[in-house]
Amino acid sequence: MHREDPLKKNRLGLGGILLVSGGVLLGSAAFLFPELGLLAGNAQMAPLPDPRATTPTEAATTEPPADASGQALSTGPSDAVGALVPVYWLGDGAGDDDERLFREYLPAPGDSAGDPIADAVRLMTAGQPLDPDYHSSWRPASSVSSSISTKNVITLDISSDAFPPRLDEEQGRLALQQLVYTATAAASDAGLIAGGEASSVVVLVDGAAHYRAFGSIDLGGEWTRDAATLAPLWIIDPQEDTQADAGSLTVHGVGPASEDELTWRIDRSTDGSAAGATSLFRDGSVDVAPQDGAPGAYSFPVNLPPGRYEITVSVPGAPPGGAAPGDSKTVVVR
Repeated sequence: MHREDPLKKNRLGLGGILLVSGGVLLGSAAFLFPELGLLAGNAQMAPLPDPRATTPTEAATTEPPADASGQALSTGPSDAVGALVPVYWLGDGAGDDDERLFREYLPAPGDSAGDPIADAVRLMTAGQPLDPDYHSSWRPASSVSSSISTKNVITLDISSDAFPPRLDEEQGRLALQQLVYTATAAASDAGLIAGGEASSVVVLVDGAAHYRAFGSIDLGGEWTRDAATLAPLWIIDPQEDTQADAGSLTVHGVGPASEDELTWRIDRSTDGSAAGATSLFRDGSVDVAPQDGAPGAYSFPVNLPPGRYEITVSVPGAPPGGAAPGDSKTVVVR
């Protein structure tokens, strides 16, 4: 029996599309706001702290991977000033065996055609996350283009080589949510979606609708965000391998609204290397409270002298035989 997916809608035909790949629709006051953390359906939330204000990390020392067309893609931040786009990744951190979604901001591809949605999706398929704990189920896409309607329906056209041949239904739906979150975040961040409004995604593959993705999911109709796929706790800022000047560093993130407080600890490298031993530098706790519209968020400052540190934030305690939700980031203080 066919079961209608609650995150899939049939609302708009392709005749309602206004914005074509690489183009920008101007002249409307509705396209002015950064990403607003849009949730499934019509739910919405205000902006969360933006890590793009943080000092960029060192340029990658390894050759960046190429997408299927042979074009180099950025693997992480660099000292060069350029546009940054939001990309969602898969990772552990929910305190169970299931993976969830985490967001990073990455430099746009060097060969960008001016389509921020396509740029973000290309990075999701062929780029590398900053945090080594994150990953993607997707394969490099040789072609990605996008368009958007006046009803905030994003149409993505992705080449079939981006899809792994087989994922089970649960893995496939999480990969699809990774795509939906990345596309809608990039659209909102670029000012292509009115502030606070929900959006949806239509997925075409090689120009055709109703592709059978991962051997388990029919991509017909529109897809919206599912808030249950987000990690319950993560560090938004600083990002992995951020470099900062000695002094006060503020850690921002989101946490479960069901928790009153979270614990944090900062471990310092004893020899300054990434693979060396560490020792506890400082620890503490922070309250979880509504912040910038998020139902559960936290923020705390810490003074760090020069060195290499790992910042970990987690839910106090852990269930028997399990792990508590948490996230960690490495920073280098100069």
